[in-house]
Amino acid sequence: MKYEFINKGREHLHLLDGKPLTGTSSIGNVLAKPLTWWSAELAAVECLETGEKIETIRQEYEDACNSGNKKAAIDELQKKYPQFKKARFAHFDKLKESAKGGTDLHAELENWVKWKMGKSDKLIIQTDPKIQPFIEWADANVKEFIASEAHCFDEGLWVGGITDCIAELNNGKLAIIDFKSSKEAYTNQFIQVAGYAIQTEKNGLFSEDGNHSKKLDKPIEVLIVVPFGAEVVEPSIRYDVESYKQGFRSAVVLYRLLGLEK
Repeated sequence: MKYEFINKGREHLHLLDGKPLTGTSSIGNVLAKPLTWWSAELAAVECLETGEKIETIRQEYEDACNSGNKKAAIDELQKKYPQFKKARFAHFDKLKESAKGGTDLHAELENWVKWKMGKSDKLIIQTDPKIQPFIEWADANVKEFIASEAHCFDEGLWVGGITDCIAELNNGKLAIIDFKSSKEAYTNQFIQVAGYAIQTEKNGLFSEDGNHSKKLDKPIEVLIVVPFGAEVVEPSIRYDVESYKQGFRSAVVLYRLLGLEK
């Protein structure tokens, strides 16, 4: 099997023997993303119905949802009512704005981990005070960071991804740590991290150029999410790894069932 990675900025592609793998983050969002768009659409309908006094909007929206091609029907509705599109995308635009600010903190966390691993020059790192609580936690609890931005895949589940970092804690247990721009850690995020655990345990770690770089010598026993959008950036920790792994496998089944592949 040949693993490859194509970087397209915020969008990237994992390939196995030339065929695209499903991204692990897409699996993790299988529940959250459809519900977010659905709730945004209902809010948009309510605003237009009561504010703009478009009496037919609710029926037109329901007709679009029940059509043979909802995406095309919603696109037509957005063209007909620009206010509907503006209201529908309000949450998405806010997320993009937040993600832009969050990217810098994610990069600082990544650089700090790489410096701890001896892979980055300390002089170029200007850590934001916001992430100092995580740094203090890591200094007190992490024995060694063993991987940063490690690529992984599972040919059985047909998924691929990049885990932010893997660390050996002072108690000897291996932990996968993922940095998120959210204000708190969510269940779907731990499900995503468990997906990385499944993949790294099965095939080990790969570099961006597709070369196999490391095989883990023991299983992942700790899942950690660091929500750097929080007021105080502290890690959220889960030890029930097997349950979250099962959650990820179930999410894969649901993802395929819903036909969410692009």
